[in-house]
Amino acid sequence: MPRKPAKKIKNDDDDGVAPKRRKNKEKQENEKINNSLETETNVKNNLNKTEQTDNNINDKTESHNKTTKNNENNNIDNTSDNNKIRVCPYLRTINRNLLDFDFEKLCSISLSNLHVYACLVCGIYFQGIGRGTYAYTHALEKNHYVFINLETCKTCCIPENYEIHDASLNDIKYFLKPVYNKEQVEHLCNNLILGKSLDGADFFPGCVGLNNLKHTDYCNVIIQLLCCIVPLRNMLLLYESKQNIAKNLIVVLAELLKKIYNPKNFKGVVSPHEFLQAVGIESKKNFKIGTKNDPLNFFLWIINKIHRHSEKKLQKKKKNIPNQANKQNNLIANNNISKNAHPKNDEGEKNYTSTKKDHDKENNNAEQNKQDTNYESDKSSSHKKKKIKWMYDDINIIDYCFDGELIIKTKKTKDDMTEEGTHYDGKNDTTGSTNYIAHNQNDNSQYEDDNEFSENKNYIFKKTPFRTLSLKLPNPPIFKSTTESNIIPQVSIFELLTKYDGETETFLSDKATPSTLIISKLPKYLIFTIQRFSKNNFFTEKNGTIVNFVIKNLDMKDYVHQDYLDQNPVTKYNLVANIFHSGTVTNGSYKIHVLQQATNEWYEIEDLHVISILPQLVLLPESCIQLYQRQDVQLNGEIL
Repeated sequence: MPRKPAKKIKNDDDDGVAPKRRKNKEKQENEKINNSLETETNVKNNLNKTEQTDNNINDKTESHNKTTKNNENNNIDNTSDNNKIRVCPYLRTINRNLLDFDFEKLCSISLSNLHVYACLVCGIYFQGIGRGTYAYTHALEKNHYVFINLETCKTCCIPENYEIHDASLNDIKYFLKPVYNKEQVEHLCNNLILGKSLDGADFFPGCVGLNNLKHTDYCNVIIQLLCCIVPLRNMLLLYESKQNIAKNLIVVLAELLKKIYNPKNFKGVVSPHEFLQAVGIESKKNFKIGTKNDPLNFFLWIINKIHRHSEKKLQKKKKNIPNQANKQNNLIANNNISKNAHPKNDEGEKNYTSTKKDHDKENNNAEQNKQDTNYESDKSSSHKKKKIKWMYDDINIIDYCFDGELIIKTKKTKDDMTEEGTHYDGKNDTTGSTNYIAHNQNDNSQYEDDNEFSENKNYIFKKTPFRTLSLKLPNPPIFKSTTESNIIPQVSIFELLTKYDGETETFLSDKATPSTLIISKLPKYLIFTIQRFSKNNFFTEKNGTIVNFVIKNLDMKDYVHQDYLDQNPVTKYNLVANIFHSGTVTNGSYKIHVLQQATNEWYEIEDLHVISILPQLVLLPESCIQLYQRQDVQLNGEIL
């Protein structure tokens, strides 16, 4: 069959319609593309905006986080600080009844005095608080975790090793190292304070018993005697020792007196163990624990030590005073130079303007004003410092209390008569402690001008200071009858004082010729010493003669030279302390009677025992050392 012709398919190009459709399609596609691009840009813009907001939010959150972190850090620091001052859970383990800070500050194992800590649970001393130290091992072995530094008074917990700050530990710190100011010292002088120990016993600060460490009763009575000398006691109570410096005798004595006057004492008694250890070292074992000794020798030794210490302090102050004066003089000289200095107008200086000159003048005036103000401020500060000073700062406390003087009159020997130029006026004396008064035939008027008296040319007069006056007891009768065997010999103190009337001759230890004694200046504190023990080749004998003395209004006017009565307006004394010996030579002990001046009551102190007694009982015992106070001395040590 014949094939049919194929139908022609019409193309869009044949009619001319295809290009229009293509154009429309391309337009539509372009529009779609543009719309998609616009949507993409919008989306991108929206994303950027959201990112910016997110960034802002993140910045805010970061800043907030930073502040919170800082706050957290601050809180952590505060918590760390709070950890330092946190309440220690082991404070309940502290046992105050076992605490005793009177012993020498040495480690109980190594015997070292460096970084010594006391366990507040058992009271034993150990060295160090770090790992491997004796305190650390003690804390782990015994479960005792609270320790205190015996020098800085800082409390810490071991083995956690943090410092404890708690108000409940203030009484322990004050018990370890009591501190006084001027107002508290004056309050102690004028009032009687009652203290209470942990066991409920009452005690009076200042009248506290001292522990006898074996034959140390002679030391205890001298410590009680020093407490009765008011200016010396006030100086030691206000004594401030520098840290990180080796302790000397004065520092240890000051700490002992502060403990005696501590009203917050846990025990009501004090042990002078640390003081006696220092005394044994300083005296080269002349005064040591376990051996008997004379209280007078111990008293004179301590007085000399205090005198040397105060002299050294005064010399240091005198060296510092010229340096300060030179600084002030330099300031004054600079001020005068700056005031008198004027600028010179030479020919080469004509180019400077008047404004610059005025400016220079203003600067010079400002500098002068600054210097003037600095100098005035230095003066005002020095005046303020002078007002704050204590009255005993610029004096030797021993010379202030014991400033008495004696006139010794002795006959010239043949050697003195033949020698020429034996005349001394006291100015050329090398010792500084004695003044020699001799008289020449042609120069009597010179000594009358010096308030010195003229006597026979055959005598030599020597003026010397004294700290104690010795009274010699009459010898007891050797053979006694049956009726006199029970009679105790007695003597009046006025009979013993005839030694110082200027007429009775006595033999001094350093001279073979007799001499007479008379007082030219009465001290603020008068000490009488009575020697009761005499040694021979076989044994030591005690003189049991009782001295009849007066407690109040002891008049020393008859024993002062007539030419010096005007310089001593007050001549009456009151008894303040009386040291006496009771018992035999071998088994006896020293005791003391002390007057509490604030209440005018007498107490008898024997080591740890303190008893209130009547004034009549003070007259009965065998006195060895008597301390009298002049009536013009007030309760705080000042003079009327």
